[in-house]
Amino acid sequence: MERKNIDLKDTWDLSLIYKCSQDFYKDLDKAKELLKNLIQQKDLFLQNKENFLKFHEDYLLLSRYIQKLHCFAHLHCDVEPNNQDYQTMYSAILTFYDQVSSSLDFYTVMMIDESEKVQEYIQGEEFADYRYSISEILRQKKHVLSQEMETLISKTSPIADISSQVFDALRLDYEPVHVDGEEKFLNSATLTEFLKNKDPKVRQEAYHHFFKVYKKFENVFAATLSGVMKKDAFYADVKKFDDPLQASLFDDNVPTSLFFKILEKANQEYRPLFHRYNALKKKILNLDCMYNYDLNVPLLHYQTKKYTIEECFDIILDVVKVFGDEYVDIIKKARDERWIDYYPHAGKRIGAYSSGCYDTNPYILMNFIGDYNSLSTMIHELGHSAHTYLSCHYQSPINCDYRIFVAEVASTVNETLLINYMLDHASSKEEKAYFLYELLENCVGLIFRQPLYADFEHILHTWAKEGKPMSAQMITDLYYQKNAEYYGPDITMDEYVGHSCFYIPHFYYNYYVYKYTLGMTVALAIVSRILNGDQKQKEAYLSFLKSGGSKDPVDLLKDALVDPLEDQLYDDAFHYFEKILNEFEDLTKAM
Repeated sequence: MERKNIDLKDTWDLSLIYKCSQDFYKDLDKAKELLKNLIQQKDLFLQNKENFLKFHEDYLLLSRYIQKLHCFAHLHCDVEPNNQDYQTMYSAILTFYDQVSSSLDFYTVMMIDESEKVQEYIQGEEFADYRYSISEILRQKKHVLSQEMETLISKTSPIADISSQVFDALRLDYEPVHVDGEEKFLNSATLTEFLKNKDPKVRQEAYHHFFKVYKKFENVFAATLSGVMKKDAFYADVKKFDDPLQASLFDDNVPTSLFFKILEKANQEYRPLFHRYNALKKKILNLDCMYNYDLNVPLLHYQTKKYTIEECFDIILDVVKVFGDEYVDIIKKARDERWIDYYPHAGKRIGAYSSGCYDTNPYILMNFIGDYNSLSTMIHELGHSAHTYLSCHYQSPINCDYRIFVAEVASTVNETLLINYMLDHASSKEEKAYFLYELLENCVGLIFRQPLYADFEHILHTWAKEGKPMSAQMITDLYYQKNAEYYGPDITMDEYVGHSCFYIPHFYYNYYVYKYTLGMTVALAIVSRILNGDQKQKEAYLSFLKSGGSKDPVDLLKDALVDPLEDQLYDDAFHYFEKILNEFEDLTKAM
């Protein structure tokens, strides 16, 4: 499908950010003037409170311009990658951002050098909104280098980010898949549908046609992935962190023990539960040999419903009404103001995301194909967007940006509410069994698969820290081995399994994936309490959504009545999976 053939109402309206390119470049010029002004304040901004406040007000305004400009450019490029006007805009804002980073690299060093004076300044009421963010800067004291070194490091940023930019720029084409003698379009969205097909030849062809492209370009992908790992290891080393993991967790003020706690629970203590689930799949499907690409085949012969966009919104609005009118109105805004770009088409970025800032709507990109996964993805991304919207409306632009550490909570709460809603509205044993299966699959993706990804990513970062070579074969062999361990003895690995690691964009996000597990465990606790009528939990959760980045992430979660440092939180999540597995197994035996 081509973008020009999609109805305008089914695309996002980015004209609400800028109506034309001239408006984009006008703001870029304003941002450039602000940068010049900030550079001129270098030797003055710490002299007194007035100068200090003026500098931070200008700095904040510059940040808002950058975020708005970047949002407009990257959203356009993700749906129209061949439009050179948008590519030029994107390049312009990335180049400018690099200029800002290098030109203002004096800021953190000077703030820390004058930390006593800064601490005195921020006690004033006029700095109330800035107090937390400035305190976070001062916390970096141990890891801030000399001005000369910080300047040098900032100048490496454009080079260091090339690997990620190359990955983002790649748009791959795949051979079509043959279904009942007809050629069908293959991309990341339709792959999932093909892997659910009852015909094993369709599943194999789809899997092979998709991942053999990654094998074809394995050296390119290995170079980009290892480049990201080496970049992370380099910055961790020069910034005096023990390793890339500690460096990654520092900004969130999270102990490394939390990361290893999640891996231990999923990859060691509770992994036999997942092996048991896979053995059950093989038994129900009656397969002598079950390949990894067979795992998406529905275990039940239940005719699943196809959903229109309108039907999805009807269900979603019914699901989220538990949060009250304000939340419901946000979902209606997303629909009515065209925050969402729905359908897959040639060249469009794979997957789904929510992206926005203080001065834009929180836009959603997805690849809607009308199945339950599309519905689930929609409510997931709307969770992100609602979180962003509420944070921006209840916090100042200084404190509205929540950390990645807590980013998956709101989305996973929505997904978990949806699956409970579908279970409550099931009209037969078959339908209930189907949605129990969907819930199991959702849990698998978040509390088992993400820790596998995290383990793989941590090993690559360790290799980079130790200076080990990372060839395509080393990377793909490791990923093959990890998948074989993860799925267990009942699942046979396809030859392309190792190369599927190159398809996962989150490996370029620097220790992101384990946070999905955190999000799921927290979500299960929040949802179970809300559905049990816990008004205090609901109010605490809505308050969390409005808190943005005004506190450390762990403190925000504690305020939401879920403590991520407690073992019990994770034990409860895996025991919940076991409970659902038992219920599913009993129900399928009775059918």
